[in-house]
Formats: sequence, structure tokens, C-alpha cells
Amino acid sequence: MTSLNFNNIETLTGSNYKKWKEDVEMVLGLMDLDLALREEKPATITAESTADHKAKFEKWERTNQMSLMIIRKAMAPLVKGGVPKQDNAKDFLAAVGEKFKEPDKAEIRTFLTQITSMKFDGEESVREHILKMVDLAQKLKEVPMTDQFLVHMALNFLPPTYGQLKVSYNTQQDK
Repeated sequence: MTSLNFNNIETLTGSNYKKWKEDVEMVLGLMDLDLALREEKPATITAESTADHKAKFEKWERTNQMSLMIIRKAMAPLVKGGVPKQDNAKDFLAAVGEKFKEPDKAEIRTFLTQITSMKFDGEESVREHILKMVDLAQKLKEVPMTDQFLVHMALNFLPPTYGQLKVSYNTQQDK
């Protein structure tokens, strides 16, 4: 297994937010530093706090501080400067997410262009071709696209050698 640490996180430049976030969450999880991302901050330690509560609070504090350091280290300085300071890793990650809210119009346009221009090249199976289209359709959840539209798109881009499949589909009573 390859060693995973914060050096494996590609620096956030803005256009790579989605992959960066996945990498941050994976690395923090594998390093067992994601507690502050998964759980709320425990109540502050008091004179009446139990040893168990103190240990839980200290562990949360440590993972929070380590997570913040790793998240900030994995950001380009220009990006980092545009995100409000936070003392909580979960809140900081949310603030970064707000700055790079997905999906944006450019991403939707890219996915629509990809799905409407896909051609079956014969180098992959028909199943793989259709699965790629379904994957793109899933990424376009905010754009209304029916299953029927997706099926028609897939069939329209098959070469003439799949004519029998097209005829078979078109003659079915079910949608």
C-alpha cells in the first residue's frame, strides 16, 4: 500500500476543488485526523470533567489543529487569502467549499458538451460507453434530463452496425 500523507494532496488552486476536497478528506481519514470533521467540538473542560471527557476533548482539539494545518498547507497562497479564518477545521472546509461552490455554470456546460458529443468509437464496449453517459448524467443532476433522453442519446451515437438494437428498442411498448 502506498504511503498517504499530506504531501499526497494536490495544492488547491481553485479549478481543482472537487478532487482537492476528496484528497483532503481521504488523507485526514487515513491519518486518523478526521475526528474534528466528523464530530462537533466537545464541551469545554471544567473542574467537574471526567478523565474520559478530558481525553475526548484533547483528542478532538489535536485532530482539529492538525486538520487545519494540513488543509491550509494544501492551499495556494492566493486561494488561502480569500477564505475567512476559522478555528474549526469543519467550518474552515465549509468556508472553502462556499468559495468554490459546485457545480458552476462552466462545469455544467462542459458536461453537457461531453454528453451531447459522445461518439461510440468501438474501442470500448457498448456497456462502457453507456456507463460513461450515465456517469455524466449523474454529474448533471441540476439539469433536467430524463432517462428516456439519455437512452435516445446513447442509441443515436451508436454506429450503423447496431441498427438492430435501435429497431428493437424503438419497437418496444415499454419506455
